Amino acid sequence: MPNIFNRLRRRDSLASSQAPIVGGAGEAPPANQRQASSRNWGPRAQTYANNMSRRSSSNRRSTSQRQLAAEEGAAGAKEKREPAGLLQPWRVIRLSLLSSWINVLLLVIPVGIASHPAHFPDVAVFVLNFFAIVPLAKILGYATEQLSLHLGDVLGALINATLGNVVELLLGILALVKGEVEIVQTSLVGSIIANLLLVCGSCFFFGGLKNNEQVFNAHAAQSYGSLLAMAILSTILPAAYNSLNAKDADLKSGLLTLSHVTAIFMLVVYIAYLFFQLRTHANLFSAIPIEDRKAAAQKPKRADKDEDKDEEGSPAAETAVVTAAASPVNPATAAASQDQIVAIEEPANAVEEKSNEEEEEEDDEEEEIELTLWASLVLLLITVGFIGVCAEFLVDSIDGLTTSWNLSRSFVGMIILAIVGNASEHYSAISVAVKNKMDLALGVAVGSSIQIALFVMPVLCILGWIIDQPMSLYFSPFTTVVLFITVLLVNYIIGDGRTNWLEGLVLIIAYVIIGVAYFLYPKDMDTSSTSLG
Repeated sequence: MPNIFNRLRRRDSLASSQAPIVGGAGEAPPANQRQASSRNWGPRAQTYANNMSRRSSSNRRSTSQRQLAAEEGAAGAKEKREPAGLLQPWRVIRLSLLSSWINVLLLVIPVGIASHPAHFPDVAVFVLNFFAIVPLAKILGYATEQLSLHLGDVLGALINATLGNVVELLLGILALVKGEVEIVQTSLVGSIIANLLLVCGSCFFFGGLKNNEQVFNAHAAQSYGSLLAMAILSTILPAAYNSLNAKDADLKSGLLTLSHVTAIFMLVVYIAYLFFQLRTHANLFSAIPIEDRKAAAQKPKRADKDEDKDEEGSPAAETAVVTAAASPVNPATAAASQDQIVAIEEPANAVEEKSNEEEEEEDDEEEEIELTLWASLVLLLITVGFIGVCAEFLVDSIDGLTTSWNLSRSFVGMIILAIVGNASEHYSAISVAVKNKMDLALGVAVGSSIQIALFVMPVLCILGWIIDQPMSLYFSPFTTVVLFITVLLVNYIIGDGRTNWLEGLVLIIAYVIIGVAYFLYPKDMDTSSTSLG
C-alpha cells in the first residue's frame, strides 16, 4: 500500500509540473492540480517573477544604452562632417551629382551642346537640350538650397523665391531677345497652368492614393488664391482694353503702356507678398501639425479595425485576464501574472510610439549644410551658364521642330516648354505630397505659379520695353479664358484646406483637355501681343 500511494503521489506531482499554463507565465494551475503542488508553486512563481523583473530591467538598460551610443555616434559623425569647399572639387561634384537620380540625364548635356554646332536636325537638337535642362534645373535647385542655408531664413527664402524659376526666366530672356514674343507668352502661361493643374493634380492624386485625406494650411491657400486672382486681373484688363473700338495705332500704344504700368505694380505686389510671408505674417504659412495630418490621412477601414482591437483586446491578454479571474492565487502569483499582461501590451505601444517619434523626427528634420557658401555660389553660376547654353540651342530649334512635327507654336510654348521648365519642381512636389507634407507640396506648386505671374512675367514685360520688343500682358481671348478657368478651379479645390485623390484626378484631366485644345490650335494664328487689333 505505501508503494501504491507513493506512485500516485509521484504521478500527480509529475502531471502538475508538466501541465500547460493557460493564463501565461507565472499563472496558477487549475484547482485539481494546486492541491498536489501547493508546496512548490509559490516559490516557483516568486522566482519566475523576480527573474522576469530583472530581465526586463536589464533589457531596458541595454536598450537605453544602445540608443544613447547611437545618438552619440550620430552626433559625432555629424560634427566631423564638414561642408565641401572649393578646395574639394571632387567632393562638390559628387554631392551635387548624387543629390537626385534625375542627374543620370547629365550624360545628355555634352551631346546636346555639341548637337547645335554639329548641325544636327532641329528635332534632335530640341530633344537633346530638352532632356539636358531637366537635371540642370535639379542641380540648380540643390545649389540654391545650399546657398540659402548660409544666408539665414529671410534672405535664404528670398533667394529660393527669386531663383526658383530661373529656367523659365532664361528661356524667356533668350526667346524675347530673338523676337519670339509668342513663345515667351505661351511658355509663361503654360508654366502657370502646368503648376496649378498638372503638378497640384499629381500631388493630390498620388498623395490621396496613400492617404485618405490630406490637410494643409487654409490661410496660406486663401493668400495664394488672392494673389492668383491678382494675376488674372493683370491679364483680363489688357484683353478687355484690346476689345475697345479705337484706331490700331492708338490701341497698340495704349495697350503696351497699360502692360508696362501693370507690370511695375505687380512687382510691388510680389515684394509685398515676400515681406508678408517672411516677416509680418509668417505664422499664417506654417505647416499643419503632424497629428492633424495623421488623423486626416487614416483610412476608415483601418480606423475601424483599430477600434475593434482596442475594445476586444489581444487574445493573449484576454485569456490571461479570464484565467486570473477564475482562479484565486497568492500575491506572488498575481504579481507574476500582472507582469505577463503588461509585457503583452507593452510591445505594441512601444512600436507605435517609436513609429510616431521616427515620423516626427523625419518630418522636422533640418536640412544639412553640405557645401560652403562659395562652393554653392560657384556651382550656381556654372549651372546657370550650362542652362543658358542649352536654352539658347533649344529656342533656336523651335522653328524646325514645329515644321517637322507639324505643331503650332502655341502648343510648343504652352505644353512642351512649360513641362521642361518645371520638371524638377514636378518631382519634388509629388515626392513630398506622398509623404503627407501637403503644405510643402502646395508651396512648391502654387508658389511657383505666383512667382511666374507676379515676378517673371512683369520682369520680361519690362525687359521687352527696354529692348523695344512688343512684349505685353495681352493674351488671346482663348488663352485668357483658359487661365481664368484654371485659377477659378484651383481656388475652389484648395479653399477648404483639405484634398483627396478625386480632386487631383479632376485637375489632371483638366490639364489633358487643355493640352488637346492647344494641340489642335490653328497653326496660322498668333496668340501674342504682336497681333493686336
